Amino acid sequence: MERKGFLEKTAEVFDLPGDVVAGLPRIELTGSRELRMENHKGILAYGSQEIHISGGKLIIKVRGEGLELKSMNASQLLITGSITGVDLT
Repeated sequence: MERKGFLEKTAEVFDLPGDVVAGLPRIELTGSRELRMENHKGILAYGSQEIHISGGKLIIKVRGEGLELKSMNASQLLITGSITGVDLT
């Protein structure tokens, strides 16, 4: 059985969110001033107008003005500032 199918089936059987089981990034945007992310894989680029975050298979690009990485640990991070866009590539 392929791994992705197994993880999805496990999440379904135990009624768990897929992101928790598969280790996928979870992004929470509060208004346009705060972005929280769980299950990140590190910062790829950092600036006051753009921050790039590795989400494993995805790259999350946060755009805005006065962006600041307020806190970060091995599993989650917090970005504040005036967020104008979030791109997933």
